[in-house]
Amino acid sequence: MHMNRRTAFKQLLFVSAGAALIPACMQDKNKASVILKNFSITAGQEQLLAELAETIIPKTDTPGAKDISAHLFALKMIDDCSSKEDQDKFLKGLTAFESYSNKQLGKSFTAATATERGKVLTELETQKDKDQKDDAAQFYGTVKKLTVHAYTSSQFYLTKVQVYELVPGRYHGCVPVKAGA
Repeated sequence: MHMNRRTAFKQLLFVSAGAALIPACMQDKNKASVILKNFSITAGQEQLLAELAETIIPKTDTPGAKDISAHLFALKMIDDCSSKEDQDKFLKGLTAFESYSNKQLGKSFTAATATERGKVLTELETQKDKDQKDDAAQFYGTVKKLTVHAYTSSQFYLTKVQVYELVPGRYHGCVPVKAGA
């Protein structure tokens, strides 16, 4: 049997490309999009965190928190910069926040409207009498702090809103000097 070298090379290329693409097609849809070393969350929890961040800093004529991936920043900061105890508190708070918002809204936080989400967060900030609310309130406070930090250190914010100058002030060597009064 005689085989053409060009045909064999094409077939080898197709088989190699298929072998490379199969793992990408078989990803777990319930897995978060960010790789965390010390703890793990589901895609649903990541979506909840994204919607929470978007509720804190909503999209208007400027990008919202979700547009700059503030929720991923928060996850990475908790993963890299927090102790195991704080990471466990964060996960416990995430679960408490999910159940608290489900109980308050009668549906998931991600399925709620922006107004309903705002009401839940306002109530969470003002009432801290139950243990579950304390865990949820602590989680919300942490996420709020990290969301604001992510937003105010984002490229958009530092180039369009609060223009960052490495060395403030200018040197104007050709400005005439006036005599003192």
